[in-house]
Amino acid sequence: MTETNTPAAENIATSLTREIEAAHTAMTRSKADLLEAIRLFDCLELAHECGATTTAQFLVRRLAISSSTAYEYVHVAHRIGRFQHLARHFREGELSYSTVRLLLKYLNEENEEELVSLALKLGYHELERALAGREPEGEGEEDPPEYYLRLHARDNGDISFHGNLNPADGAAFMAALKLGEIAYYDLDEVLEGVDPEEEDAVDEARDAVMDMEETVQARQTASGYGLPIGRILVNALMGMVHMIRTNPRNSLTTPAAHVNITATMDGRAYMPNNLGAPSMAIANILANANMRVSTVDETGLILNTGRQFRLVNPAQVNALLTMWGGQCAAPGCTHTRFIEMHHILDWANGGHTDLENLLPLCSACHSLVTEGYLQTVKEDADIHFIYGDGTRFVSRNYSMAQRCDNAMTMDEYNALMDKEVAFADA
Repeated sequence: MTETNTPAAENIATSLTREIEAAHTAMTRSKADLLEAIRLFDCLELAHECGATTTAQFLVRRLAISSSTAYEYVHVAHRIGRFQHLARHFREGELSYSTVRLLLKYLNEENEEELVSLALKLGYHELERALAGREPEGEGEEDPPEYYLRLHARDNGDISFHGNLNPADGAAFMAALKLGEIAYYDLDEVLEGVDPEEEDAVDEARDAVMDMEETVQARQTASGYGLPIGRILVNALMGMVHMIRTNPRNSLTTPAAHVNITATMDGRAYMPNNLGAPSMAIANILANANMRVSTVDETGLILNTGRQFRLVNPAQVNALLTMWGGQCAAPGCTHTRFIEMHHILDWANGGHTDLENLLPLCSACHSLVTEGYLQTVKEDADIHFIYGDGTRFVSRNYSMAQRCDNAMTMDEYNALMDKEVAFADA
């Protein structure tokens, strides 16, 4: 019989346990220092000086973290600043970041010491149970409900979404889903001319559908009255989507009114707004969807969008948005709305309105350029984004910009050499 709990194994376990605990305590202390620095940075409104519109955007670019994490850090940092007793134990590494986040939901000036003392005695999940039934701070107020719709692109290219609609918009949405179901399963021809207010007429039309061999699929999936059945809600939604896309008010400015496909010179194709989309999905889009195909050269510069114009025009705008993934080109910025076309070499200084001299920037980042907090410098096919905090990102051959603080353009290098020569001569 093999004994696993040998003295040597126990010693290793004890040693690693101590190392894990020590490392976690050190990490917690560092996290506390980080959040305090973020709080001061935000209070002093230093983001603008560093070429960012918000502290969160600065953190995204400088620390290479996600937007959700950045906004969470800023929010938590300010909340901790209100509770000195909590902050002290956090700085000493006695309360984990997870515990601090949990406590902040329930803390106020009256119960701070009580709840912090409780947290020091309990594990995280035990603390959760101990706090169960307490009313979180801020809840109970008559705040208006939040109505929203959020979209998220997963790593595999799938799009997930969730939201909350007011009763009127929700009813309109469900009605549109019903129309989408009818469109998707080609029931509109059967129901054409049927008065929806006449129940007998609708029933007769449905009976007719049931008797038609070619509508077997529709008979098995269509829901009749009311919201489409659960398993075909996606089909109903896509029916609604295709109805809208067939006749957009403006196929360029309407968000995602057409699908962009980028084709390279060696035959590869991808969706710039959804890099995770598998090749089969792209093939299906090419076969069935409205799309705009752009051809790019080996550097990534779009050569052809199907039309050519002298001045800034919809084709150029589409090309630029396609090249930069449908969002602001500034590193760390993910804005997809309020996009403006920025001349890298200003028009007043002789810059041309050509694709190679244009960048899509959101209005906030564009203002940073205007105010001198962000510089954009073009050298051949490279674009340098130079920020006020000293960070620099370089897009080489129109590729995704990478951080490279030591990079220099040839003009910058020559200027530096001239300074060194002048200093040596002096």
